[in-house]
Amino acid sequence: MKEIKLSAEVLRALRETSGYSIEEIAKKLKMNLEKVIEVEEGKSNFTLTQIKKLADIYKRPLAAFFSDSVPELPKLVDYRINREKRLMPQIYLAERKAHYLSEKIKELSEKRSQIPSFSEELSASELAREFKKYLNVEIIKFQKPEEILARYKKVLEDTLNILIIEYPLKVDDVRAFTIYSDIHVIVLNEDDKQSIKLFSLFHEICHILKKTAGICSLEIEQNNPDEENYCNNFAAEFLVPLDDLNIEINKFRQINDEAIVQLTETYGVSKQVIMIRLLWLGYIKREMYDEFKKKIEEVPKQKKYSRRNWEKIFSNRVGYLSIQEIKNAYNKGIITFYEASSILGLKTKYAEKFIAS
Repeated sequence: MKEIKLSAEVLRALRETSGYSIEEIAKKLKMNLEKVIEVEEGKSNFTLTQIKKLADIYKRPLAAFFSDSVPELPKLVDYRINREKRLMPQIYLAERKAHYLSEKIKELSEKRSQIPSFSEELSASELAREFKKYLNVEIIKFQKPEEILARYKKVLEDTLNILIIEYPLKVDDVRAFTIYSDIHVIVLNEDDKQSIKLFSLFHEICHILKKTAGICSLEIEQNNPDEENYCNNFAAEFLVPLDDLNIEINKFRQINDEAIVQLTETYGVSKQVIMIRLLWLGYIKREMYDEFKKKIEEVPKQKKYSRRNWEKIFSNRVGYLSIQEIKNAYNKGIITFYEASSILGLKTKYAEKFIAS
């Protein structure tokens, strides 16, 4: 089959911004590694069939391979504990999706994110309290984590003009990341529990307020970089204020497993967040926390096998702000129904519910 001459620089950039090593691509194409290296050095070429397969692997339009412009993604700061571990392709795909939706919202709505400024001298707890005043919200308690998460998402998107989406990141060491643009985007790990997403959301909000976006693993420990500790403390204080926690604690005769479970249900956060707050307040000893941490690290993660609500999943993957602004553009005749569904990446039956309803 005839080989097609493409830009070696573009081919290399497409692979690198998709998160694949050259060895992985050779294996997926079932080709000799030396051949793939030669193509990326401009000494050889791919066939059209091979290019189409690469487009499918990279989740890129075929036209991208015939472009002369080299694709780039802004470099995200890596706040993970295990930074030497390579980021998986799903992270790059989620990042590209976030940039795309951000640009489309800006183009169709002419909106920009509105982020308030606070004194850099504020502690994490003080910033959390000031930001809560800015949002004009009270602490949300005694609700399921998914309900608390949905309410806060709506408030944050409406108030700050930011986009909050969820995506299956398929990794254990990336909880969330934030992209700075005219419309800022927070990407949560779809595979996480709702209580973890809730904490991740406010950890990333702190990064936005501090103008320090990056990729986060959210280990709630003191050996994290200073910026990560600060954002962990911000999220903890926003969701589980110490003053309020002290009031709830006084309702129990003793702090035991039953009390801790009730506190997690009160605030909608994970058991680890409650445990670390109790440790900082002196209600539990370090030994108790370390024993708890050891247990959760030893328990193997079980795959979830339950019926999925795809309408809700797709809604979370594009975010409330995207649906709202694209629906507005469609209703004004700025874009067609096909264009609206294409931007959101939705099948017709879901697009009809979100856009045409």
